[in-house]
Amino acid sequence: MTRTAPVLRSILPLSTLLAACGAEPEPRPVLDGAALSRFESCEALRSYVTDAWTEELVQSRYGYYGWGGVLESDEGGAEDGGDSGGGEAPSDWSETNVQEEGVDEPDLVKTNGTHLFVAHGRVLDILASWPAEDTEHVGRIELEGNPFGLFLVDDRAVVLSSVWEYSEGGGKGEPEASEDGADREWSEGTGEVPEWNDGLDQYYRTATRVSVVDVSDPAAPALVRTLDLEGQYTDARRIDGDMYVVSNVWSSMPDELWQIAWSDDYPELSYDADQESIDAVTEQVRRAIRPKVASAVADMPLSQLLPEQALDGAAPELQLDCTDVYHPQVESSPSVLSLTHVDLDDDGASVSSTGLMADGWEVYASQDHLYVAQTSWWWWGWWGDSEAELETAIHRFDLQGGESVYSASGTVPGWLLNSYSMGEHEGYLRAATTDLGWWWDEEAEPASRVVVLEEQQGSLEIVGALEGIAPNEQIYSCRFMGDVGYMVTFERVDPLFTLDLSDPTDPRILGELKVTGYSSYLHPAGEDHLLAVGMEADEDGQVLGFSVSLFDISDLSDPTLADRITIESDDWSWSESLWEPHAFTWHRDTLAVPLYTSDFDDETGDWTQFSGLYVASTDLEAGSLSEVGRVDHSGLIEATECPTFEGSSEDDWTDDCYDWDAAWMRRSVVIEDWLFSVSNLGVAVSPLDAPGEVVAEVAFYPAD
Repeated sequence: MTRTAPVLRSILPLSTLLAACGAEPEPRPVLDGAALSRFESCEALRSYVTDAWTEELVQSRYGYYGWGGVLESDEGGAEDGGDSGGGEAPSDWSETNVQEEGVDEPDLVKTNGTHLFVAHGRVLDILASWPAEDTEHVGRIELEGNPFGLFLVDDRAVVLSSVWEYSEGGGKGEPEASEDGADREWSEGTGEVPEWNDGLDQYYRTATRVSVVDVSDPAAPALVRTLDLEGQYTDARRIDGDMYVVSNVWSSMPDELWQIAWSDDYPELSYDADQESIDAVTEQVRRAIRPKVASAVADMPLSQLLPEQALDGAAPELQLDCTDVYHPQVESSPSVLSLTHVDLDDDGASVSSTGLMADGWEVYASQDHLYVAQTSWWWWGWWGDSEAELETAIHRFDLQGGESVYSASGTVPGWLLNSYSMGEHEGYLRAATTDLGWWWDEEAEPASRVVVLEEQQGSLEIVGALEGIAPNEQIYSCRFMGDVGYMVTFERVDPLFTLDLSDPTDPRILGELKVTGYSSYLHPAGEDHLLAVGMEADEDGQVLGFSVSLFDISDLSDPTLADRITIESDDWSWSESLWEPHAFTWHRDTLAVPLYTSDFDDETGDWTQFSGLYVASTDLEAGSLSEVGRVDHSGLIEATECPTFEGSSEDDWTDDCYDWDAAWMRRSVVIEDWLFSVSNLGVAVSPLDAPGEVVAEVAFYPAD
């Protein structure tokens, strides 16, 4: 396999990554919504890491004693039109389904009307898509790693790929380094194990590769630039020529420290030890271990504590200076969340980053701000002697002329479902969260809420809250649109709530509709309707199958179910659109989503599976839904010969062919009156009003 540029970090198993808060034996505060602080020096950063790792080691050995709960938390494209084929260029096409207008999101396929650009396997494929009946493959460029999304900016395709390296014996070699990380290189592949990584027999190193590809000549795409960003990719957004990539990097604790913490030098505790005994022992061990942790951290190069980047295969360099990193007031896991700005107007040559000594996995962006949500790890059973609280920290970055500047943080109780649980309007951030009850607390009655936050002197403060929504149910979908919000919860039936958010200090429920099943994604359809995908269920909550629903919200105080289609099957039916909004296409009053079913044939005694595109028409005036047809890519299976790539073994097929006997539907695009269905094996073209009548078919890997 082709080796990737060495800008990646070793990552320990999850069990070694979880860290508790604090280091001193005194009562410790937790992040309470106040602004984070910037490290004043590298020494301060090392001290913070020392405290965090010390506490992690202490808790790893003694944390399960007492089962006392956890640390206490404070409350607190173009217009519709044009003909159906021919002409020099189309005038209407669908675009990636995004949460906020003007804020683009990466996806597997993009179009400019005349061409489709598809990131898959290990390639970027380009198809001429106009005239639609003549769709054909015109260009390809192989890329290292596995592409999972792209942006299209004028004549540039910006492809995001996961790249990694697996090694037996030895981690990232010690840089020949100065503190700023300049002029360093690894002794990669030598098998030498640096002192701080002693004992690691195997490891993965991961990064996100940004590949800028010139597609001005679609038949001859050319790689312009690569940028490797160390860490686990989280999400990305694009606003005009500015791209923002969020990633998380974990620092690997030296194995020698784990050995110290579990040595026989420290006392054991009986299983029924009281809290006073636990506190006495952990304080003793904490004070004994910290100097050893501090010594190990002092010997570690900054490249082991901060993420790195490499431009065009050059020697890696630190993404951040120590003073570019912010931290909460209490020690947490010393992972680094980085927000990297890439200027696409100069093909990605200008890069800058801001870092938080925290992690976060849900990303939401308006045109002015980007938010990263970090839900607490408390449910893993962090230890303490106070009542368990579950909360989510939200960090805000200002997008100022392309630069990303950290500006505020806050916390909200409960858990965020996904990015659609956040939404900004007129400077206020709205967030919908659900409580998660502890299994030993039979009196707990988890519920959901909507809170409204406002930035106040570097802190995101809650200025309004609607509590106690749907006790003992959890949020399945949410959507904020202007002064109105919509929320779906589910236990046995599906309550759709309409919310009045016009007064930030007083969010209110306007109406409620109870129907069977649940909706997992809500999409605005005109001014008076919501289009939704979800799962239908009976009155007892037993799931029956994938469903498409049309809700009438013309009267917000009395929402109604206008129509619903349920696709039942003998075994199951589901769709990627249930959790991936990019798989949801609604254009020209036509809905297209991937559909997967499994049915039993009584005559043959066999199970049959269907993976295709489900197409339905929406009549908003009549308030009705009707199935138009389905697209089946099974014909592409025989037309496909799975390839191998240079440097790979005969068995190392592209991911597209991992399950080579199935054509798994992924996305769809509408250009004028034509429907383009995209699976892992290729693209088919059909009339929008007759999706089963395929007029053109392109296999990504055609058989000879």
